[in-house]
Amino acid sequence: MNESQQFIKLIERLIECDPIEAIGLGGSRATNLADAHSDYDLYIYLNQDLPLAVREQVFEGLFQIIEYDNQFWEREDDGIFLDGIPIDILYRNIEDFDKALETTLLYHQAQNAYTTCLWNNLKNTKILFDRHGKLKKLQTKYKFSYPIQLKENIIQRHRALLFDGLPNYADQLKKALLRNDMPAINHRAAAFAETYFDLLFALNETSHPGEKRMMIAAQKLENVPEHFVEDLTSLFQHLFADPNQAIKDLEQLETQLKKLLNK
Repeated sequence: MNESQQFIKLIERLIECDPIEAIGLGGSRATNLADAHSDYDLYIYLNQDLPLAVREQVFEGLFQIIEYDNQFWEREDDGIFLDGIPIDILYRNIEDFDKALETTLLYHQAQNAYTTCLWNNLKNTKILFDRHGKLKKLQTKYKFSYPIQLKENIIQRHRALLFDGLPNYADQLKKALLRNDMPAINHRAAAFAETYFDLLFALNETSHPGEKRMMIAAQKLENVPEHFVEDLTSLFQHLFADPNQAIKDLEQLETQLKKLLNK
């Protein structure tokens, strides 16, 4: 689809900024799945800091609203263009980004969830600007099959986190259900789900697509537990309505996942 005129002007201005090593477009606009309401996910790869004063000058006249230096997840500026389209502008030091990928993909360190999201993001980034070709080199560096040792580390870690370790998410969630501790139920259920999906993507040697639409993405995988969609749906339907049934749902999820893992 045609890009916003404000977006095009933004890219033109950013290219003139020396600290910017590369610019990448992510999300649905990078994968040609965007519609008229899709926002922009813009990744700015830096070789040094891009000062606020410079960003203010770059953004002048393009936005109806802009928030600077949000750091809830990564460092980013978030705005809405004059034409009403939102944009998230994320800033990454390109060397630090490479080191983070090395930790996961070369040293096979599993995380509690979303282990390979950065890898997936890199693979699906549409490069808009690459001053010295460093972003393209990173795509080439990490263009390989899913590391088997990483797969095994994620499965081992997440199996313990989900069911087998002391403590584990399933037991913590069961306690919260029995206490009718609603904030804890919500918190543990979310941790359980994100860990469960991280395990499934690793099991299928597939990089993690991110926190949105995980159920839909997981349904496309080859090796998944029987009836996992129905079982997860049942769990979430019963969390705040029928604690005893929710506990049974957890036990069913455990049975089916371990059945798959033990094959």
